[in-house]
Amino acid sequence: MSDIKLLYIEDDEDIQSIYIDILNEYANKVYCANDGEKGYEAYLTYKPDIILLDINMPKIDGLTLAKKIREVDKNVKIIITTAYGEQENLLKAIELYLIKYILKPIKIDILREALSKAVDEIGELRGESLKHIFLLDKDILWDSKREVLSNNGKEIKLTKNERRLLTLLSSDKNKVFTFFEIFNHLSYDDFDKEYDANQIRALVKLIRKKIPKNSIANVYGEGYKFNPIR
Repeated sequence: MSDIKLLYIEDDEDIQSIYIDILNEYANKVYCANDGEKGYEAYLTYKPDIILLDINMPKIDGLTLAKKIREVDKNVKIIITTAYGEQENLLKAIELYLIKYILKPIKIDILREALSKAVDEIGELRGESLKHIFLLDKDILWDSKREVLSNNGKEIKLTKNERRLLTLLSSDKNKVFTFFEIFNHLSYDDFDKEYDANQIRALVKLIRKKIPKNSIANVYGEGYKFNPIR
């Protein structure tokens, strides 16, 4: 997804710093504000695609701010966080057409789910697709377009063949790739290399040390299949 802008409004800068790396996985540009007034100014300045904001903020509370923004912008994706599970706040939030209402402390998998939903909806509006982003577990992402594997926003280093293997398998997650198909993809620039299925097994074993083991499924007698959780 190109040019996704996200605005994070949270008065606790320590909490903000915890989630910045994750937000950067889903947005090209992440802007921060520490109170409701600055948050609204940042909204007007940057016109973000996604807003992540806390309910309990100084100057303008999160629900009031979200309502103010929603009155002029029906498309921006809003995710609200709060330390309180008050029914009254939840009912008010429902009226704002939110992506998610998340209770603190924020669970990483719930935040990722909300961000993925927001980005998917933006993609639908733009006629784009995020089929190249795969979630391998609650923290590990594989971006087949950029060929980048990351854990909580931090890149996991891959060898050339590890990267090629993940790129091939994720090109069609419904397909079982045979040993010979994998060999051809790995060695397309090395014509003198001799076919050896054991080398492919060894490569899979190595990459499984960097990703959840079940992300690459063995299909007995056939080969391997990509198996992300999303």
